[in-house]
Amino acid sequence: MSLFERDDVAPPEPCSRCGELVVRTSLFCPKCGQSRVNPLPKTPEPEPDEPAEEPEAAEPDTEAKAEEEEKRSTLSRTTDWIIKSISRVGQGGHTDEPAEDASEGPGAEDALVETRGGGPTSSWPSRLQQSSRAQTRFVLATADGRQFTLGETLSGVGSAEESPEGEEMWWISLTAPDNSIDPIHLRCGVEDGLFWIEDANSIMGTVISEPGRAPLQCIPFERYFVVRGADLQLGSVLLTLQ
Repeated sequence: MSLFERDDVAPPEPCSRCGELVVRTSLFCPKCGQSRVNPLPKTPEPEPDEPAEEPEAAEPDTEAKAEEEEKRSTLSRTTDWIIKSISRVGQGGHTDEPAEDASEGPGAEDALVETRGGGPTSSWPSRLQQSSRAQTRFVLATADGRQFTLGETLSGVGSAEESPEGEEMWWISLTAPDNSIDPIHLRCGVEDGLFWIEDANSIMGTVISEPGRAPLQCIPFERYFVVRGADLQLGSVLLTLQ
């Protein structure tokens, strides 16, 4: 009997290192050289890296966003009326020079716009203190010689024949050939001896021109204090405060 029977041949075994099929009688793997008598331990496979967690998207600051929207709205509203002033100040003998920013320069404390209920007359800018007198009556004069005397009573100016608001108001009815004066165009009055006006959101707007100052387009519903000698442009009609 022979040492190995023909039908008693064992199948090859995989290499413990590379997996190559090696016959049992071989002492080394023909592919990687691994010893089958004293095999080296199998090299551990590297573990796959865990995917990095994506940072959570930061939630938008709703309060900061609301403040930004409010600033944009205010800026847009003011810009619209500045643009209107540039197109309207050329009427009635005014120049097209843009109004200076009252918040900058040495004349910042002498702005036209004042806070409502701002206190005694001594706290107003110098140009307003000079116009504050014991008498509280003012006169609005038109270019054709008409004059309207105003006092402490709340007054209104417009193309309507009488005050459309149903209030106790001293009413001045003015019309323009081009219909540039609204039914209620302007409100005005006297506070602490100072004359103030307030544009009633008119279509053609109101422009203030004081001596030595650039024309200023009024923003609707903002109160402006005006000195004697100033011109008020209501649409195509020019009034002078005396």
